[in-house]
Amino acid sequence: MIAVETIKQVRRPLGWTVLGLMAAVPIVLTVVIGLTEPALPERVGDFGSIVTDQSGLAMPLIVLNAMVLFLLPLAVAIFAGQAVAGEAGWGSLRYLCLGPISRTRLLVAKGTVAAAYAGAALLTAVVVSLLCGVVAFGWRPLTIVDLERTTAFWVAGATFAPATALQQLAIATAIVALSLTSTFAFGLLLSTSTRSAFAAAAGAVGLGIVSRALDNIPDLSALGPWLPMTDAGTTLWTGAFTSPATLGGLPQLAAVQAAYTAVFLLAAWWRFRRGDVLW
Repeated sequence: MIAVETIKQVRRPLGWTVLGLMAAVPIVLTVVIGLTEPALPERVGDFGSIVTDQSGLAMPLIVLNAMVLFLLPLAVAIFAGQAVAGEAGWGSLRYLCLGPISRTRLLVAKGTVAAAYAGAALLTAVVVSLLCGVVAFGWRPLTIVDLERTTAFWVAGATFAPATALQQLAIATAIVALSLTSTFAFGLLLSTSTRSAFAAAAGAVGLGIVSRALDNIPDLSALGPWLPMTDAGTTLWTGAFTSPATLGGLPQLAAVQAAYTAVFLLAAWWRFRRGDVLW
């Protein structure tokens, strides 16, 4: 079933369009930075910055920093939102639900393929930015400029050999993926509740926007650590590039994402099993 669903998705232009966008953004950013001010520090997160022309390994950090708040959640939401609602909109879902395959198995297959595409979108952005950065600025050690003790001269907060920087980049990518799991699960839930893939994707993106808005209300500061998307959660990956690494918030992020993801996926399963076969 997963193989069949994968073949169907490969033949649809939407997935290729989204993956193409994920590849285009790093290319454009590399060209723009390379042609303008590559020697100026680019801020990453709340505490550090990187000088792009000192190492091509800086580009993945810049790309993640630029895309993590909207473009990456949008890509994840698109794949999750069209997993079921896309079939409903095309009118083919009713025939799938009337077939011999159980709805649970059908939802698992669709969700698995959608999650694979969402992960591919993130990896595309990271890998393309890494290749572009190395080609444009070279394979050299990555230095993080310490913004907390900045002076007229740049203060190096941490320096990573290329191989070490790649390891830290893998950790950072995994943290970003973790922070997007609730967005994917909510998109899948909405996808089982509407015929419009656009509405499902928009709702999933809206979850992050509303969550971050609530996180920035001072009177609701106690609620912040328990929201699905927060400023602290979206910048936690940058802690992989400090020396030593500052990932103390990772257990909290993992617990919150696991809780929201489990609830949303369970609700999606319940809704899909009981949904009208004439979607």
